[in-house]
Amino acid sequence: MRWMFLLFPLGLAGCVLPGRESFAPNPAGADTASIDATQAFAERIALVTILPGTQDFAGPVANAVHQALAIKPEAVFDVEAQAPAGATPDESAAALKALAPTAGAVAQSIVADGVAAEHVSLTAKTAGLEPDILIYVK
Repeated sequence: MRWMFLLFPLGLAGCVLPGRESFAPNPAGADTASIDATQAFAERIALVTILPGTQDFAGPVANAVHQALAIKPEAVFDVEAQAPAGATPDESAAALKALAPTAGAVAQSIVADGVAAEHVSLTAKTAGLEPDILIYVK
């Protein structure tokens, strides 16, 4: 019986735990355009934060946009609706959908302030602890 315990570790010596190589030895990587687009605004601080339901954002947004354009005339703006992750994907989607009208109005306001439409993007993601609409500039 004592010999059985000594042989047991030797029996496991040939076993290998499954790893990433076991399932996809040559995984397909993301293309560089997708990576660049995803990381374009990573680690940035928002230029403006707008709380949901705010109606009088046009003046402060115009001021911030004009200051950014004074520094960099070809600046690119990203209007991002952020909501905390819900318990289910449907709850997360509903929270982001509630922010969509205000985020769209903010993006239209930036275009009305003289920024070319191709320099304004509108995105949404689940992040943070409070629902917000953030404006990033690059």
